[in-house]
Amino acid sequence: MMRRRDLPAMMAALLPSCLRPGTRPRVRIAVLSTSIGTLAVYLAKSLRFFEQEGLDVHLEELSSTGKTMEALLGGSVAICASTYEQTLQAAALGRDVRSFFLLYTFPNNALVVAPGRPLITTIEQLKNKTVGVTSLGSASQNYLSIILLRHGMSLADVQPVAIGTAGTSIAALENNKVDAAMLTSIPLETLRARRPGMKVLVDLRTPEGTAVVFGVPHVPVGAVVSSSRWLVENPDTARRITRALARAAGWIHERSSIEVAASLPASWHTPGSGAAQRSLELAMPALSRDGRMPQGGPEAIRDFLKLAVDPSLNVDLMKTYTNEFLEAKP
Repeated sequence: MMRRRDLPAMMAALLPSCLRPGTRPRVRIAVLSTSIGTLAVYLAKSLRFFEQEGLDVHLEELSSTGKTMEALLGGSVAICASTYEQTLQAAALGRDVRSFFLLYTFPNNALVVAPGRPLITTIEQLKNKTVGVTSLGSASQNYLSIILLRHGMSLADVQPVAIGTAGTSIAALENNKVDAAMLTSIPLETLRARRPGMKVLVDLRTPEGTAVVFGVPHVPVGAVVSSSRWLVENPDTARRITRALARAAGWIHERSSIEVAASLPASWHTPGSGAAQRSLELAMPALSRDGRMPQGGPEAIRDFLKLAVDPSLNVDLMKTYTNEFLEAKP
């Protein structure tokens, strides 16, 4: 016969683990490996800001923002650090995705020439050449597309190939597997330290470079994204995540690039290169201070996509982002 005093223990055993007293919500976040644009996510984890918000967060490192979005759409993670433009593209295809924390406002890329291709000195000379991007259909391919369009060319004039990030992208250039590539910041600075004469055709990591692609110097580029359904079902967890990310963003802007670089994961550093610190110096002005979507930003990204990717793109912008989980402005 069941005794009355056994009832609480039996009820607790029947509760899902996420609802038991003392348990922390478990959240998987897909992030791009060794990307300055996702710095706030990494620091919120390493500085234990997620933990202090009562969250058990696991970071899944992937090779491109396209892969992080695929992980979200495939259901293997609840949240991804991707790009706002890919959020719009997914939404235009009827997928349930919404940005809820802005990470950075410059593209974290530059178009560079392979060290073994010294005769390539202009964008026009890339015609019929092989150009590396992080993954096919990724943000870096979109940037390549608009750069080519600005010079009277299109993606059809080159052969895009996927080279990933970090070591794989560097190896592709050094081994002449590609003639040029869109590199993210840390691999670029690592390679530049080894090959000082390397040609950079377009650097998007500055206001001037951003204006080349978007027509304006600041736009919503990197973003933390989830499904609208998950955000509706987990509003408290979403608020805790944004508070942790906002703390990390504030922590970054209160310190020098040297201090911030010292806090990066060991995998981000190439001994003796100083690449991480140089990347940070360029990126600091682009890293969001509060995660808030800027006015006019969604429209700028939509117009960019219509020009570079799909002229027929049709999406309800108001359904693709929200600032509701951020702390109110003082």
